[in-house]
Amino acid sequence: MPETILIVDDTPANISVLVDALAGTGHQLLVAEDGEDALEQTTRTLPDLILLDVMMPGIDGFETCRRLKARTATRDVPVIFMTALHDTAEKVKAFGVGAVDYITKPIQHEEALARIQAHMTLRRLQRELEQELALKERFMRIAAHDLRNPLSLILMSGELAKRKGVSGEASEYLDNIHESARQMRRIIDTFLNVRRPEAEDRAGRGRTDLNLVAAAVVAQNEPAAERKGIRVDLELAHPLPPVQCDSGHAYQAFTNYLSNAIKFLPGGGQIIVRTTADDERVRSAVIDNGPGVPPAERDRLFTDFARLSVRPTGGEESTGLGLAIVKQLIETEGGRVGADFPAAGGAVFWFELPVAPGP
Repeated sequence: MPETILIVDDTPANISVLVDALAGTGHQLLVAEDGEDALEQTTRTLPDLILLDVMMPGIDGFETCRRLKARTATRDVPVIFMTALHDTAEKVKAFGVGAVDYITKPIQHEEALARIQAHMTLRRLQRELEQELALKERFMRIAAHDLRNPLSLILMSGELAKRKGVSGEASEYLDNIHESARQMRRIIDTFLNVRRPEAEDRAGRGRTDLNLVAAAVVAQNEPAAERKGIRVDLELAHPLPPVQCDSGHAYQAFTNYLSNAIKFLPGGGQIIVRTTADDERVRSAVIDNGPGVPPAERDRLFTDFARLSVRPTGGEESTGLGLAIVKQLIETEGGRVGADFPAAGGAVFWFELPVAPGP
């Protein structure tokens, strides 16, 4: 997609010079005759760079630049001033309102083109770096969030072992394990609380048996369920076709669904982990007989840091990220997620993944 340059100038001759200079560069050119027109145009089309005249009728270039920089959408768009002013104070003023460079009039083709291309390249590199950092941060957050579940199980298992009367050196070892796990969880919680989240291609995905994944996730979470007197049953379709996905992503998605159900279900409740399939997709679902989610809050499910009125029933902690992570993981794999709330009560959280092509 071609990059866009917005030229803001009230003099047709200046616009003509710039259009000639940029001819053949492949950039899409937009033109505004004054500051108000420029501000209005940027609400419809976000340019990659703005060439802005200083002296214009109505609001001048300085005020136009101030308003552009005050908007979130246009704050990072580089602005190059075009000016016939040679006063150093005016040039300093241009940088003070947010310009990245200036071109002096009368405009010289070679100089204008060199400055424009340099700032377009810088803008392109900045965007690429921002995208790369956002991608790395999102997957760091996914890893940090999903480490909380096994750490919680380590803490719980240590507590249960000590209750059975472990003594001597074994008790000291358990204390060390317990404290180390607590410290690790504190580090993860700090990371999740101070950073905001932010895709990955599907090349090389394997064939995953979701029945095996479901059974493994249930086995991992059985101690947490038993602690609250919650029964977890498996209802797995046989035969079940394999899906094309990263097995680790499927495991994380299943774990988030099941750990959430255990976390928010009152003691004595029941959970069913079910798989079903048709010719194109396999659906995995975690079904509980708990209170569900109020209708007014359901549109916030699967969003980052969602905070609902339904709270954990056993003093567990909730970051509000679990369902958003499931959505990110499953959609990365070409699947989809959802939640249903039967009239009789409870909740059904599900995800679907495409059936893997034949060998």
